Amino acid sequence: MKVFKAFLSVLFLLAALPTVFGASTTSDYQKSFDFSQLHTFTFKTDRASNDPLATNTIQAQRIQAALSNQFQANGFTLSEDNPDFIIAFYARTREKTQVNSFGYGPGFGWGYGIPFRGRWRWGYGPDIWTTTYTEGCVMADIIDAKTQELVWRGMVRDEVDGIGQSEKEANNAAKDLVKRFLKDVKKVEKQKG
Repeated sequence: MKVFKAFLSVLFLLAALPTVFGASTTSDYQKSFDFSQLHTFTFKTDRASNDPLATNTIQAQRIQAALSNQFQANGFTLSEDNPDFIIAFYARTREKTQVNSFGYGPGFGWGYGIPFRGRWRWGYGPDIWTTTYTEGCVMADIIDAKTQELVWRGMVRDEVDGIGQSEKEANNAAKDLVKRFLKDVKKVEKQKG
């Protein structure tokens, strides 16, 4: 029984790791594109009417400033006149529900219990609970200014806590996206080199 409980504890910890470490960053890119030609950038500022950032200009400015700061900190230059690439970014939030369960322990509640005595249950059973949270997603596109082709797309998803932390969340998202972009650029250079 002790081995079973230890096994369940380890399983629970492994299941909880993704939520503990937070943001998940994914990307896709053109493997044949020469990223070494990218030095200067600008932002795509026109937005569709159904884009949430079209009406939430505060959040749009936070994300743009965070991305600009991160790219400039990594050697790229903001240039409105003759950019090598254009950064387009989007943000969304949605409510998510996570179902968790843990072990097999004492409890009571509605369910199967003593045979033929209704459905009320006393005794042992799994602990199951749900958590509702808001997931935020920031997506950035890198577009070649000469050809207007998408050459890189990155997306970061994380749990968000509301307006008070949105600047911190925008900075973290921008940092994760630029870090992933630079990692992908190194992959392409390594494959070509």
